[in-house]
Amino acid sequence: MMRAKKRPAMRGKYRSAALACLILGSAQSAESQAIRSRHDGLSAAISSSTAGAGNLHLSAYGRAFLWDNLAAQKLPPAMPHLELNYGLTDYLDLAAGLSAVSYVFQPGYAYAKAKVTTPDNKSIRLFGFSQTIEARRMLLDFFPSNGYRVGSEGFGPEGFMLGNGDAVTSFRLTTAADLEFIRISSYLPLKLYANLGWEGSFSSSINEDNRRRERTSKGGLGIPKQDFSMVPLALGLEFKTYNTDFFLEAESQPFARQIPGRLASIFGGREGGDWLRFRVVGKTFDIHYKEAPTYLNAGAKLKYGSGLQLQGGISWLLSKDEGPSLGPCHRVSNPCREGATDGYSPFHPQWKVFWLIRYPLRFTQPSSELYRAFLLRRYQDKRKKVDLEGTLGRPVAEAEEMDAKERKKVLERRRKEADGRAVDLN
Repeated sequence: MMRAKKRPAMRGKYRSAALACLILGSAQSAESQAIRSRHDGLSAAISSSTAGAGNLHLSAYGRAFLWDNLAAQKLPPAMPHLELNYGLTDYLDLAAGLSAVSYVFQPGYAYAKAKVTTPDNKSIRLFGFSQTIEARRMLLDFFPSNGYRVGSEGFGPEGFMLGNGDAVTSFRLTTAADLEFIRISSYLPLKLYANLGWEGSFSSSINEDNRRRERTSKGGLGIPKQDFSMVPLALGLEFKTYNTDFFLEAESQPFARQIPGRLASIFGGREGGDWLRFRVVGKTFDIHYKEAPTYLNAGAKLKYGSGLQLQGGISWLLSKDEGPSLGPCHRVSNPCREGATDGYSPFHPQWKVFWLIRYPLRFTQPSSELYRAFLLRRYQDKRKKVDLEGTLGRPVAEAEEMDAKERKKVLERRRKEADGRAVDLN
């Protein structure tokens, strides 16, 4: 009976040990043979580098949302996001992808994009610069969120999504700049990322619906045309080692119309500059600047000898509700600003878990990354200093010590012989 009880525990120990050996073996393999790709970036921030001419990568992204209320304390399914990236030249990348959005598993949007950088991309640059243009096609007939929406336009876990029936729903321009501190010193394996973007739609479901309501109304409702363009922002810092990179970044996606008001509020002292008013489906509500989705991301990337890259991390929501909650305004239970009919509540999760798998289908390691790997490997371990004088002088010292011991033995033997002769003479 005792043996029967011990076997499962022993098997569990063996399995744990085998798993630990497998993990350590994988880490050791990655450390000894890590191949670095120039097609890097963080969770939200993209780099100014391209993949390199002829390099083809397949990337699979995933994310899950964790909510701050007790009613939703479960991990939703990880939502796949597939992308194929090809380096047409050393300074031009082409990519296409398909993403699933929202906590309900369903197709979200398809996209195509191109990124161009400066011709000095082959080397490690102190300052890198690139421009990316992306076109999206929304695949949703509606947007499943608890916020305001018309057609496929609304708020979800990913933030605000632009949607309409056009062949190209929205476009996105992103300017990426980064600083490579390792270019200054091999002891500074740090990289600073900065992204500034603009995302807008060719037409808006909300504006289209408002125009329809204007035409059908008798006296006219006076609903102005509204701009729902956004300004994606990202700032990140990455610490690079030979096979593992660690990063910390902040990302935000405010509406473009919020930024002038915010600046006027800060520098001009204009009261109410932090608020933006929208009119959707006969309702009027206000959004505070601090309600723009803002996250702090932390994660790590692991490189392998095959060129495989694994990435994972978590995001923490920094923004919060400032105004009334979702629903009709009430002067006691849900007070709103003057002129508003309803409150507003963005649909943003408190936590996000993200991961990435990037595999090179066709890959030649760029010379810049070979040089980077050399610099990182060179100063990864403590330098071993060899005492040449001590090493070369040790045999001589040992020989002298042995010679001294031998001479001492001879002298001791002669002394004893001399003492013996003196006794015989007496």
